[in-house]
Amino acid sequence: MLTLLHTSPVHVPVFDALRDREHPGLEMRHVVHEELLAKARSGGPGAADSAIAAVLARRR
Repeated sequence: MLTLLHTSPVHVPVFDALRDREHPGLEMRHVVHEELLAKARSGGPGAADSAIAAVLARRR
């Protein structure tokens, strides 16, 4: 299974279509955390690093 972390739900169908075209049958899970993009925009590069690490740690 492949898990993808997105900052917007608009990316889900895009990656589903890519999967269907290139790797049909691949099981994928989408995790969307829109607040990560807001953090990065307001705080600059690296501002969301700890929040991203926390999301990833919860998914293990």
